[in-house]
Amino acid sequence: MARKALNNPRQIRAKSCGCSLCVAKFRPDEKPTRKDCTGSWQARYRDPGGKQCHQNFATKKGAESFLIEAKSAMARGTYLDPAKSQITLTRWHGMWWPNQRGALNTLTRDERMWRLHVEPVFGTWPLASISWLDVDRWVKKIHGPLSASSIPAAFQILDRLLTAAVLDKRILNNPCDSIKLPKVRKKHPQDRKPPTYAQLDLIREHLPAHHHALTIVAQETGLRWGELVGLRRCHVDLDGARLHVHEVLEDARGHLGRKEYPKSDAGLRTVPLTPLAVGTLRAHLEKSPAAATRSKVQDGLCATELVFKGPRKAVMRQANFRTTWVKAVERAGVARITKDMVTGRNECWPQFHKIRHAYASRLHALGVPEVVVQEILGHERGGEVTWIYTHAAADTAGQVLAALVSEGIPLRAESTESPHPHPVGPDSTGLDRVENPRRERVLTP
Repeated sequence: MARKALNNPRQIRAKSCGCSLCVAKFRPDEKPTRKDCTGSWQARYRDPGGKQCHQNFATKKGAESFLIEAKSAMARGTYLDPAKSQITLTRWHGMWWPNQRGALNTLTRDERMWRLHVEPVFGTWPLASISWLDVDRWVKKIHGPLSASSIPAAFQILDRLLTAAVLDKRILNNPCDSIKLPKVRKKHPQDRKPPTYAQLDLIREHLPAHHHALTIVAQETGLRWGELVGLRRCHVDLDGARLHVHEVLEDARGHLGRKEYPKSDAGLRTVPLTPLAVGTLRAHLEKSPAAATRSKVQDGLCATELVFKGPRKAVMRQANFRTTWVKAVERAGVARITKDMVTGRNECWPQFHKIRHAYASRLHALGVPEVVVQEILGHERGGEVTWIYTHAAADTAGQVLAALVSEGIPLRAESTESPHPHPVGPDSTGLDRVENPRRERVLTP
C-alpha cells in the first residue's frame, strides 16, 4: 500500500518568485530578493475511481480546505470532478448528441432548436456557471421570437443536456428544475372544431382532380398525412375492405425517407374501408396504377408502389400540397384566418390534419365507443379523441338555448320600486329596518 504523502498540500516553485528556493531552481546565478515564497499550493488527492488528481490554490489554507471538502464529498457520494464541470455547454453537447435516438423529424427539430436558440446564448458557458436565474431569464427572452407552444421544444434541449450532466456527475443539480414556462394560449373552441363533411366537399371542388381521391380516402379513414402518402398497394385489401398501416413517409431536412414504424406503436393498425373509399381507390388505381410488390424500407422510396403520387408520378411533399390546400379552402369560402398573438403568424382553418378530427366526430355521432376510435386513429393516448367527443360534436350554447326555450315561458323584465326581496329583521341581519333605495330589475313571468 502506498505511503500517505506528508507534504500535501505542497508549494509549487514559481519562476517569478524571488525566494531562495525558487531562485536556486530557476535562476541559480542570482541572489534571492525575498524570504517568503509566492508560489501556488497544490492539493493532491485520488477521486472515487482511484485516479490521481490535483488542484492549485493561491494559499495553503485554500488548498487544505479543498482537501477536507473533497474527502467529505467522497464519503457522502456527492463528489464532482471540478475539471468535468468546467467544460462548455457546446463541448458537452458534442459528447451528448451522438447518443440521442428518436424519429428523424424529432431529431431535426431538436438540432434546429439547439442551433438557433440554445447555443447562441449558453454555448460558451461552463456547465457549473449556468444558474437557475440565467435559465429563467433566457426563457423570458425567447418568449417573442418563439411562440409559447414552441418554447418547450427549445427548453427541453437545455433541460435534457443538463439532466445528462447531472447523471454524468458533472454538476450537482439541474438549473432547469422548477422553471415556469409561458402558458400556451388555447384557440377558441370554434377554431378547434373539425370541418363538416359538407365543407370538405366544397373544398374538394376547388382542388385539382388528381387530389380528389387523396382527400376522400382521408375523410373515410382518418389517416395522417405521412400514412396516406406512404400507403403502398400491397397494404390495401380492396376485397376485404381493409388497409394496413405498416410504414410512413417523413420529410426531414428537405429529404424524403421511409420509416418502418408510424408515429407510435399504436399507429400499426388495420383501418376499415367504407364503400365510398373502396370505390374511390378502385377508380384511382385504374387511372394511376401502383405496383403490388412488397419492398423493404432499406430499398428506398420505391415510388411505383405508392397509391397516391403527385401529378408527375413522384412522391408527394406536404409543403407543396399545403399551398394547394389553402387556396382551395379560401376559394370554397370556408376559410377562417386566425392570428397568433405572440408570433403574428396567420393560420388558415381548416388544416388538412383536421380531416382526422372530422372522421372521429363522425364515428362519435354513429355511437362508436371512444376506445375503438382511439385504436382506429392510432392514438396511444385518448386526449385528442376525448376532446373531440366532449366538444367537437356538441353545441353547448345551442343546448343551453334549447333548454331555456323548451320551458315555453318567455321572460320579460319590468322596472319597479320594490323592497328588498329577502325578509329583513333582527333575526336575519341584526337591523330592524332596511330600506332599498336602488331601482331593481325583477324578472317576472
